[in-house]
Amino acid sequence: MKRTNKLPELLAPAGSPDALRAAIEGGADAVYLGGSGFNARAGAVNFGEEQMADAAALCRMYGVSLYVTLNTLLYDRECEAFLRYAATLYEIGVDAAIVADFGAMRLLRTYLPGLPVHASTQASVHSLAGAEAAARMGCRRVVLARELPLAEIAAITAAASIETEVFLHGALCVSHSGQCLFSSLVGGRSANRGECAQPCRLPYNGTYPISLRDLSLAPHVPALIGAGVASLKIEGRMKSPAYVYGVTSIYRRLLDEGRAATAEENRRLAALFSRSGFTVGYFCGKCERPMTGVRSGEDKSASRALPPPPVG
Repeated sequence: MKRTNKLPELLAPAGSPDALRAAIEGGADAVYLGGSGFNARAGAVNFGEEQMADAAALCRMYGVSLYVTLNTLLYDRECEAFLRYAATLYEIGVDAAIVADFGAMRLLRTYLPGLPVHASTQASVHSLAGAEAAARMGCRRVVLARELPLAEIAAITAAASIETEVFLHGALCVSHSGQCLFSSLVGGRSANRGECAQPCRLPYNGTYPISLRDLSLAPHVPALIGAGVASLKIEGRMKSPAYVYGVTSIYRRLLDEGRAATAEENRRLAALFSRSGFTVGYFCGKCERPMTGVRSGEDKSASRALPPPPVG
């Protein structure tokens, strides 16, 4: 379903109240954040119930949509607590829940049909059939798998009966759509439960064979606008407010002006955070070499040299 607005929504991460304010100041149309449970970034500061209510009020004040991640896989014993928490979010007035577990989607459709649901990228939707399955589960939007090339993104978006969302910038998981069991197997910390220890970022035999560079689609903003997607998502709930403000403000300008990033804007994005530069991932229909990279001393120095974001 192609969007009705001229531009896609710019969706920014908020791993803390300070990052939320940075995202709004940077020009985000919408923000996504995690609450006290059931979200895939347990290591972020996240938001308690009172903070969530404050966040919702702040977003309403600035006309920014608020999406809350409920994107861990559920155990059966958690279903009742999950529904209680989702009901609290509904009462607070959040704009949507981002959900990965198809059983959780069914629960929300049955017991909280008024709460809009977005299918998380961890639902691994990579086809029109997958998008339509999410629609039948009651989802209003689907976050497409990060491994899709532009042609498939555009084709799914044109034919689907629900909105599509695409990751625009930030960290990539070495596993398909983040469905990795490496951390769980080697350390007992499940990525699908919000506890990933990122063993993919570690050296093996003196090299870093599975540490992917961050994604940056800044050179392809006009193509993304033309593809008709409803939302463009910046990864980074574990990142600093300075990162959130800097990346969001650059993409705000690119979207408003309908253009690709300049060389200087690309350099600033890399200074904010990169791992030996960026990759376009799978977006162009091929995996360039190398796609791997590490956070070098030079990368860290460039980030430290940046001024703080102009937010209170």
